[in-house]
Amino acid sequence: PQPQPQQQPGSSKPSPNIYGLLTVFTIMDGAGEAFDRLAEATVEAVRRGEPDTLVYICHAVKSAPLQRIVYELYRDEVAYRDHQRQPHVERFLNERQSMVLATNVIELNVNAAKVLPLPTAMF
Repeated sequence: PQPQPQQQPGSSKPSPNIYGLLTVFTIMDGAGEAFDRLAEATVEAVRRGEPDTLVYICHAVKSAPLQRIVYELYRDEVAYRDHQRQPHVERFLNERQSMVLATNVIELNVNAAKVLPLPTAMF
């Protein structure tokens, strides 16, 4: 038999059920710090209590200081719906309304991926 190619650690063909979102927020001038604090608290609650949320990251945009991008990957759509019902997510949805001018939500299908755990020292 022919040897099977070795797969790199952290690289794989993702599950076809993985559900993703990319949300671009345009925040009000002066609301950046408050939005970032709210996002940090939300990310921490997701990290602690949502094992089926695979990735949940809030990015600042270097070239656009009034934009934030939230990147989310879930094991499947059921995990996403479970995420939406969490109290910390409801708080994020409610409290950000007074800070956000515009929101653009993009649904994603994951075709290929390479994922490794982030260094814990970053957080």
